[in-house]
Amino acid sequence: MKHRLIFLSKTPSKLREVADMLNQPHLTGWRWCVVSKHTADVQRMGVPVASELLLSNLYGRAWRGGFWGFLLGCLLVMIFVSVFNLDEGLARAILFYSLPLSFLCFGAWEGGFVGLTENNPDLVHFQSYVDSGRLVLLVDVNSVDLRLLKKIMAMCNVEQIGDYSRLLPGMPWREHSISAAQVNG
Repeated sequence: MKHRLIFLSKTPSKLREVADMLNQPHLTGWRWCVVSKHTADVQRMGVPVASELLLSNLYGRAWRGGFWGFLLGCLLVMIFVSVFNLDEGLARAILFYSLPLSFLCFGAWEGGFVGLTENNPDLVHFQSYVDSGRLVLLVDVNSVDLRLLKKIMAMCNVEQIGDYSRLLPGMPWREHSISAAQVNG
């Protein structure tokens, strides 16, 4: 299972130290990036910056929009079939397949656009650190590498402020954020 740990680096020199430690060739399968207000300075150091897809709520809104669009399409199919008494045939088959799929695609497309205008709700807790000029590191690792990552970050004097390690029930693709107080306490 993948875990996303969130760390706080107070200075760019500590971030450079972390980058040197995490860019070792034997540490494979780790994805990491930095959320910062000063992305140009971070990029000049050669450190990966968080993409707009990670910072926005695109995936969450697209998923919800597609889901509700599909349900609306199915509801319209039921209404059209009952109102117009469509018998078996080409018109009914086209209606059965095209209407829900069209609404699913449109809902996902529209939801994605709405999601691009929103901040990622999982990162809201850490936005105050970014606004104050600190550097927030997001590191994705496997379960077996958690202890190693925490030791590396402790050697670099970088503080852990969050953990996304519990999966929400019924949605294995969606991770739930746990604050650092819940992790330590």
